[in-house]
Amino acid sequence: LSVGPGAAALVVADVATLGFITLGFEMVASRILTPLFGNDIYTWATIISIVVAGLMAGYFLGGIVADRFASFAVAAIIKLAAAAYLLFIFAVADTGLEQLANAIPGNTAALFTSGLVVCFPPLLVLGMYAPLSVRLLLRHAGDAGRISGGLFAISSLGNIVGTIVTTFLLIPTIGTRAITGGFAVFLVASGLVSLAAWIAARE
Repeated sequence: LSVGPGAAALVVADVATLGFITLGFEMVASRILTPLFGNDIYTWATIISIVVAGLMAGYFLGGIVADRFASFAVAAIIKLAAAAYLLFIFAVADTGLEQLANAIPGNTAALFTSGLVVCFPPLLVLGMYAPLSVRLLLRHAGDAGRISGGLFAISSLGNIVGTIVTTFLLIPTIGTRAITGGFAVFLVASGLVSLAAWIAARE
C-alpha cells in the first residue's frame, strides 16, 4: 500500500497527535483516580500498568487489523471509537466512577477496576493506530525499519509534549473533564479527516 504526500503527512500528524492524547489522557486519568484512591505509589503503579497493558493489547490487535484492512477508513474507526469512549469517561468521571468504586469491596480491587474502566479501553483503541500507521506508509519491505523507527520517534515526541502540556498547562487551566471532552472532539474531527482521505483515495 502506498500513499501520496498529503496522505503521508496526515499519517505523521496522526502519529504525533495521538501520541499527545495517549500520554495526555494518562495524566488526566491520574487526576480522575487520585481523588478517589490517593496520590500514592500504588495508584500510580496501577495507572501505569493498565496504560501499558492497554497499549500492548492495542499494538497486537492493531497489527492483525493492519495486515488485513490497512486503510484510512480503519484509521477513522479507531479515532471515532476512542472519541466515543472518552465521551463516556467525560460523562461518568464526576459521580459515576465514584459510585462504581464504592460498590466494589476492597480498596485494591476498586482501584484496579476503576483503572481498567478509565484507562484500558481508550488506550487499547489508540494503540491500534501505531501498526496501522506503519502499514499505511510502507511501500517496500526494505523501508520498514526506517519508517517504523521514524513513526515511533514522532509518537514518543507526541507522548512527551502531551505529558508536559497536559500536566503543566491544560489541567491547571481548564480541568480534567474539559480536557477529556476536548480530546474527544479532536478525535472526532481527526476521524472525519481520515474518512475524507479514504473517500478521496477511492475516487
